Amino acid sequence: MNKGTAGGTTSLLSKEVTIDGDIQGSENLQVEGKLKGSIKLAGDITIGPTGIVEANIEAENVVIQGRINGNVTARKQLQIQSSGRLMGDCMAQSIDIKEGALFEGRSKMIR
Repeated sequence: MNKGTAGGTTSLLSKEVTIDGDIQGSENLQVEGKLKGSIKLAGDITIGPTGIVEANIEAENVVIQGRINGNVTARKQLQIQSSGRLMGDCMAQSIDIKEGALFEGRSKMIR
């Protein structure tokens, strides 16, 4: 996966943390906890295996290992790993869905 614009800086939403609200920023974000709201990042986002997100997401690159209920816009690449679940529409330049992943929605390629 290509590096996002935030370089090596990553914020972590840990497993025991729940956030209800909107997140914006220029850093990368790793979600292992629960998040409800919206996410708009200049960097990348990874939804870890324990991550549960109910939000619309916009980021440079998106990796889904946990669960997302919402629409996803990845300005570059979207990856849904075998443990990942996406219930919503997605838009990206590149979409990679691994065997075993669950995706229910519509996809659109960004040029």
